[in-house]
Amino acid sequence: MPERPGAAAPATKAQPQSEERFDSLLGIVLAGRYEVLRRIGEGGMGAVYEAKHTLIGKRVAVKVLLEKFVAQSDFVARLLQEARLASSIGHENIVDVTDFGTTDDGRSFVVMEFLDGESLAELAMREAPLPIERSLRIARQVASALGAAHAKGIFHRDVKPENIYLVQRGDTDFVKVVDFGISKAVKPGGDEGPETYRLTHTGLLLGTPLYMSPEQARGSEDLDFRVDIWALGVLLYECLTGEVPFRANNYLQIISQVLTHEPMPPSQLRPELGIPDAVEAVVMRAMEKDRTRRYQTMAELERDLERLLAGDQNVGSPSVVEGDPQAVERRAPRRWPLVLGATVVLAGGVALAISRPGSSGAEVVAHERPTLPSTAPPPPPSEISAATGPAAPTPQPHRAHVRPDRHVAKSVEPAAGGNLETSESVKRGVLPSGSREAYPQK
Repeated sequence: MPERPGAAAPATKAQPQSEERFDSLLGIVLAGRYEVLRRIGEGGMGAVYEAKHTLIGKRVAVKVLLEKFVAQSDFVARLLQEARLASSIGHENIVDVTDFGTTDDGRSFVVMEFLDGESLAELAMREAPLPIERSLRIARQVASALGAAHAKGIFHRDVKPENIYLVQRGDTDFVKVVDFGISKAVKPGGDEGPETYRLTHTGLLLGTPLYMSPEQARGSEDLDFRVDIWALGVLLYECLTGEVPFRANNYLQIISQVLTHEPMPPSQLRPELGIPDAVEAVVMRAMEKDRTRRYQTMAELERDLERLLAGDQNVGSPSVVEGDPQAVERRAPRRWPLVLGATVVLAGGVALAISRPGSSGAEVVAHERPTLPSTAPPPPPSEISAATGPAAPTPQPHRAHVRPDRHVAKSVEPAAGGNLETSESVKRGVLPSGSREAYPQK
């Protein structure tokens, strides 16, 4: 069996495997103190190695920028930004970054805590759908970590199962959020320095389509913390059902679905799982396409997840804060289209009836006035007026649900002009989720 990423390393230097034989970093000592033992993963931007601190013997993970990016200053700056942002948050559910340096051949690297476990992507591939309580506990820890990042003015922008790492503590999952490589730090007042602008406004579609919010898919520039709330909603949806809400054969089709299709509620997708209404309400609110109707803060979502774990079923509805007109507007149902439609129908009926010979306006209004639904049984067919004819059937609302086959094409085409990578394998029976920059990965 292949070695699980994050498995314990031997005390002495590991023997290079056949595919690692020509890796120039194996066996060397970085910055005079990190002995590289073995390669444990590679993403779109860097390779991850297990290393040992030569002075204190502590195991660490070292993420080294790939050689092809050495001359590209944007990638070097992004790796440095990842180190700075992750270390500045200081939350137990975020991977701890401890050092930054450069190899002898000029490649930048970051040093972080070694995680002995597996990614949520690996767990989901093997066991999803996960038990409801386990899914909620994982999501609550992710929400806590991201909420701490948001409080520091940082939002992740690439929340996905590959970037959620699970370390076992006793019989429970302990979450570590990794890979802040495309995160954005928002300065007070919204002012962005030239370096931040260059990293986040390169014209590339950053993020993974399967977990990308509608505003990201549209290429909006005014992104905020609510993109992470959407992505966590999708992640929880996948944990509960074993499937992602939007799937297709290529990135463009997924983006189109994110923009135009409503996700099928988890209880309809997998009715046999008995997903409670309250759990579904939280998931669907986190995935509201209109971000003003989404959870407005990660702390608000975390509170609802905690209440679900405590058995409280009164969750998932927007709360109205006194003195907050926006909150009231978000909670108010959208009734104006119905009122406008009824007005148009009534006016049309009046105009049509007035044009009939021998009819007065008063008679027409009395005849065409809409009435409230009655609980009385309908009249027999013989009593239906010949003038009005039988009532037309009430049109039923149509909701387009897209549920493509679980197994789809093994390769996909990136969106035109995008930087999303194709993959030769199918992840969890659905479209691969883009470049794998999480630590650690196979």
